[in-house]
Amino acid sequence: MKYQRTFCRVGLAALLLGSTASLTLAESPVTFERMSNPEPENWLMPHGTYNMWRHSLLTEITPENVGGLRIAYATPLGTFPYGFGAETVPVVDDGNLYVTNAASDVFKFNVQSGTLAQQVWYFDPEVDVAVGHASFGLMQRGVALNGDLVIAYTSDGRVIALDRDSGEVVYDRQVAIPIAEFITTQPLSIRDMVIVSNARGDLGGRGWAAALDAATGDEIWRFYTIPGPGEPGHETWPADNEAWTTGGASLWVQPSYDIASNMLFYGTSNAAPAYDPAYRPGDNLYTSSTVALDADTGELQWYFQYVPNEGFEWDENTPNILVDTEINGEMRQVMAHHSMRNGYFYVLDRTNGEFVHAQPNAPSVNWTAGLDPKTGLPVEYNPDSDFQDYDGLNSLRGGATRSGCSAASQWGGQTYIPELNRVYSTITDSCFTRAAAAPNYEEQPYVFGEIHLHGAYGDGSQADGIPPDDWSRGAPAGPAPDEMLATRIGPQLTAVDVSTGETVVSVPVTAAAVASGTLSTTTGLVFTAFGNGWVRAFDAETLETLWEMNVGTPFKAPPITFAVDGKQYIAIAGGSQGNRVVSTAMLWVFSL
Repeated sequence: MKYQRTFCRVGLAALLLGSTASLTLAESPVTFERMSNPEPENWLMPHGTYNMWRHSLLTEITPENVGGLRIAYATPLGTFPYGFGAETVPVVDDGNLYVTNAASDVFKFNVQSGTLAQQVWYFDPEVDVAVGHASFGLMQRGVALNGDLVIAYTSDGRVIALDRDSGEVVYDRQVAIPIAEFITTQPLSIRDMVIVSNARGDLGGRGWAAALDAATGDEIWRFYTIPGPGEPGHETWPADNEAWTTGGASLWVQPSYDIASNMLFYGTSNAAPAYDPAYRPGDNLYTSSTVALDADTGELQWYFQYVPNEGFEWDENTPNILVDTEINGEMRQVMAHHSMRNGYFYVLDRTNGEFVHAQPNAPSVNWTAGLDPKTGLPVEYNPDSDFQDYDGLNSLRGGATRSGCSAASQWGGQTYIPELNRVYSTITDSCFTRAAAAPNYEEQPYVFGEIHLHGAYGDGSQADGIPPDDWSRGAPAGPAPDEMLATRIGPQLTAVDVSTGETVVSVPVTAAAVASGTLSTTTGLVFTAFGNGWVRAFDAETLETLWEMNVGTPFKAPPITFAVDGKQYIAIAGGSQGNRVVSTAMLWVFSL
């Protein structure tokens, strides 16, 4: 059955959609040249630029006047039940704003007036919510622009091209396997191609990225993140079972792209089954890794694996920020990011994947005694062993109960300010207890379309009293010892120097979920938002809060900025699945 979306017309002037008559402003085709040379007034891709800086050259909003920000207008994007998150990131071209909602509906708004978003057209792809999964819900993160097309995706695995003037369908292609595979990240336009990838590796299957002809939707190449028989890396999976066929390593966050080298840089997710590494002995390439692909052919250029044979559900999908900077007196072409799960800030050479340096995000991080300064791997890693114990934390099959701490960042992107050579991100440290499996532990077969736990919870029994549906990091989970919990610093906004990896400044932010990404401006501001409804602006030098407003909707999506007729706006989508209530998704737009 289809879910009947509800769209509300709110009486307040600030929320009016207005007429849906043809209001399209003149737009130039969105070419590779335009996307390679950012236009400050436009936000042509979800993270702003191919290098993932999430940094704007607009100058109207400054530390001196940001306190005057107000709501310019807001637009409802539909009302949905729990399980439908608002994670969409708008794109803007010449006063036209394109945005989606959790049901994969696409909207085009004329935002020229600066006082309301006037709907030009709306497209409903009629996604069957039965393909959603109770543990994930449905989500949508935005569209790509290519020429005169809007390239959208659906949660049930389709890629759809729409005419940007009329919203009419140009093509509709099924690229992922319904039920077992999903698409949750925005397509990326590169020349006459659009790059897409799959998600939900916890359901089993193999992660993949694919290039489609943007004009026709025909597939050009497809790369699988888990090598098949005869391919390099296949030997890192067990030979006595078919674990590689359901091994995960999905690509659920958009890649960065290096124009000069023509390389795509994807982060891959955890292996599946997430908490049973003994079922899949070996390093399990290319799970929990960064993979570099030739954009024209999809061929692997290099890889870097962060935690081989990990059993913590530690995705490594955080977008990589591409930076040219001086390190130890030498100019290096590097990539930098806060790990999505393992608690370290990494810098790699993006030309070959060589490890440069890494530092822990928080003083509480102790799941490993440290990283090898040459390889970047955990010092406990044993290349001669097919199973990595990581001091007892990685095993659910026997052994003592152990505790540890890590830290997480978010999918929504981290911002880079080139004038300061700093990466800004929200991080949250957490401590957990891993327990051995219960005595009646049993291996379970893989079931198509269901979360692939295999043996982590056996026949559904409890492990040391922990309910089998506890999906906190490091499950089966339990409280860590008080002395370990006391080392936590809690949610922080941090600024890290790329050259050294050292945290320059860090401030506590909020006890609520820090699931949004960050945005910066050349005037010295950093913006982000939180799960309790706050949107905030910080001074980039000191991280002092300069402005804040609570609009009541939880946030999981990152903010963007654009300008119309010289006036600058900050925009962000709100309304999250995390509050377990029926929620109206909203697009909030602020200006001076």
